[in-house]
Amino acid sequence: MDYIKDLTQIVGEKNVKTDEIERLCYSRDLSVHEAVPDVIAFAKTTEEVSKIMSLAQLGKIPVTPRGSGTSAVGSALAAKGGILLDLSRMNRILEIDKENGYVVVEPGVICNQLNTAIAPTHFFPPDPGSANLASLGGMVSTNASGNRALKYGTTKNYVLGLEVVLSDGRIINTGSVLGKTSSGYDLTQLFTQAEGTLGVITRIILRILPVPEYIAFAEARFPSTLDAGKAVREILTSGIALSSCEILDKVTIDVVNKAMGLNIPDHVGCLLFIEIDGNKKAVQENIEKINKICEANNGIENKWEDDPAKRLKMWAARQGVVASLSKVKRGSRMQSIMDDPGIPITKIPEAIMEINKISQKHRLPINTFGHIGDGNIHPIIISDPRNKEQWNTIKEVAKDLIDLTIRLRGTLTAEHGTGMAKSPYIKKELGETLEVMKEIKKALDPNNILNPGKMGFDDSIKDIYENFAFLPLMERAGEIQTFGEALDNEIMACIMCGFCRAGCPTYTETSLESINARGRVILAYHLLTGRLKPSKELAERFYKCTTCLNCNAVCPAGVKVPDIIQAARLRLVEAGYLPPIHRTLMESIEEKGNPFGEAREKRRDIYPTEFKPKEKATTLIFFGCVASYQDINVIPSTLKIMDKAKIDYTTLGTEEHCCGYISYLVGDQKEFEKCIKNNKHQFERMGFKEMVTTCAGCYRTFKDLYPKHDGSLGIPVYHTVEYLGKLITDGKLIFKNGAKMKVAYHDPCDIGRHMDIYDPPRNVIRAIPSVELIEFPQSRNLAKCCGGGGGMKAFDTDMSLEISYKRVQQVSGIGVDLIVSACPSCKSNLQVAAARLRKEKKGKIKVMDITELVAEALA
Repeated sequence: MDYIKDLTQIVGEKNVKTDEIERLCYSRDLSVHEAVPDVIAFAKTTEEVSKIMSLAQLGKIPVTPRGSGTSAVGSALAAKGGILLDLSRMNRILEIDKENGYVVVEPGVICNQLNTAIAPTHFFPPDPGSANLASLGGMVSTNASGNRALKYGTTKNYVLGLEVVLSDGRIINTGSVLGKTSSGYDLTQLFTQAEGTLGVITRIILRILPVPEYIAFAEARFPSTLDAGKAVREILTSGIALSSCEILDKVTIDVVNKAMGLNIPDHVGCLLFIEIDGNKKAVQENIEKINKICEANNGIENKWEDDPAKRLKMWAARQGVVASLSKVKRGSRMQSIMDDPGIPITKIPEAIMEINKISQKHRLPINTFGHIGDGNIHPIIISDPRNKEQWNTIKEVAKDLIDLTIRLRGTLTAEHGTGMAKSPYIKKELGETLEVMKEIKKALDPNNILNPGKMGFDDSIKDIYENFAFLPLMERAGEIQTFGEALDNEIMACIMCGFCRAGCPTYTETSLESINARGRVILAYHLLTGRLKPSKELAERFYKCTTCLNCNAVCPAGVKVPDIIQAARLRLVEAGYLPPIHRTLMESIEEKGNPFGEAREKRRDIYPTEFKPKEKATTLIFFGCVASYQDINVIPSTLKIMDKAKIDYTTLGTEEHCCGYISYLVGDQKEFEKCIKNNKHQFERMGFKEMVTTCAGCYRTFKDLYPKHDGSLGIPVYHTVEYLGKLITDGKLIFKNGAKMKVAYHDPCDIGRHMDIYDPPRNVIRAIPSVELIEFPQSRNLAKCCGGGGGMKAFDTDMSLEISYKRVQQVSGIGVDLIVSACPSCKSNLQVAAARLRKEKKGKIKVMDITELVAEALA
């Protein structure tokens, strides 16, 4: 690959990745396909893209444009190798003109980011299920749509103009900011929906609309799909302009009902989700008409709501479909093959009944849901990717679904595109049109370097199982290096949607898939199949993770990525790849009982001089290593609170030993087990009745991890926030009226997402009369990590502190006086970030542990 040097000169060394680990992380998407690029290049300007295309044309090198990698059909996979051109860093909104109703954006801008920028007055109507991650360049290239397509159309209806780089590097501009033009060929629409096979889109002019005056939403229940279908047909032909109309069949209802506990009665055979917007009076008049139509078609009931929060809650069943289907059986996953056919709306009931027959014929469950209002349905197959027999069946199911779609005069893809997945079959629909497409392709891309191997062209895959991602599981089953059934199942459950990019704090810092949850699951998969072996380079990826669980919070399948990370780290440690910094920490725990290399005697340095520990007490206060060695306020504050409440307590003082959490996190199982043994022995000897800890990590370790490793303490374990709440409720703590203060609570990952403790700390803060609780923009299960967890602070301190700084910035402009957390490690990182904020003159915010706040407020 002689061109790598030239490519590096164009975009810079940091923006070119050639190592196998990174390339593998860009080899997957939602489809069943895998394609590994030869190199990944990250472009930031149109000029860079132009130079890359000129270089590629000269060397006849394949170039595959990519946005967020959310394709369900392999559109953005490098089917023929070559350069994978990542455009995610071209993510600027260049112009917003609400008066003239347009915006100008780069292709890497995310759909939801655009809507946030133009809210609350305007919106961009196309709303795919991946809107929180879908890049606008990808949406234009596949003509994405979503729930609102019924009234508002698809992406192509909003593309006014494009800047496109052609295969030879020439830059052209199509269309204009005007809503209409008759100048020349409509090249804008030619490049729209072309999936990057004709040119690379580098700038987009999009139409935006004013937000509707009024929106009403209904859940409509029917005894059968046939009844619901008749109702929809009558509603749509009566002149009522619905903005959305979604359907769930009985098979899907049963799955969602079980997964989400929605208590939908068994006699409900079909659900419709109907949305209508516009003038309030007109909408309300249409609601009456819709109710009458539904009633006339055996409708069971319609539940209407216009409150935005309640509407969102009612949407839960539809929005939860993908998540519910992904959890039917752990180890099974949604298979995106023939999953977005378009059917004439009058034939939807017939189509669903025929799909059920196909399901019965092949004895394979098919869940059908989707956009009935515009005929776009999703027949979804759930299977175990390790089951060869099921794959053979799925192939036959796909053929039957294609034949059904063609017979009903439908389209094989209504919104996901052709990509690789539909290539073997697309000629059945397009016929001679495909030959014309080939001529256009040859005219604009004579060397076939733009996203080759797609769209049904001559070099496309001829069988749906070419470039098959799961081939090693069947062809080399004997070489599988299992992590154990439960963890293997977690790896299989990942549908590769990439939603985790929106949650992962380390991805935010690096924009690299290998430093993101999806990439790490891909790497774990290749450790499983034996394609990858433990290495220093692999450790670099797995240890740059805070194990914050934010990926799990945004994951449709609820994949427990930290458990996968943990398993990979264990394997790395067994192979001798524990990072040196962590090896030092482990040696310190072994020798001195803490990871910081400090003498045991120093644990008492910040205790009040008058404190005398008891030999026996009801309650043990366990402070943990960070509070003991790296903080001067948590211990005195906690002791003050306990004394005020007259609690019979004691501490271990210099005898306190690390709980072992850091050993567990970095994968040193032997050291962790030593910590369990040491602590259990000491606790049993002391005979206390309950434990309270100020450390979020210690709490998770004692409460959750010890029992999982045969180390249950057999007594109640409380985090300080739980115990403080109990003391306040019992009237043992009384607060004074102090100076008014606005406090933002930062949710520590270890007691938040990992242990589901969200309300107790907030209740404590609200109990203090002078304090007003302010929520971070992202809080509770969506709270951003402070960057200090998972052992990453030691491994990559700079990244850890950058993550923390971004967290503090979230509240720097909303009048917050104080950030409070319930974890000494979080407090430490947030304090450094707050100091930087002051230094850069961007705000003054103090940081405290919740024990400090409570101790200062005591009467």
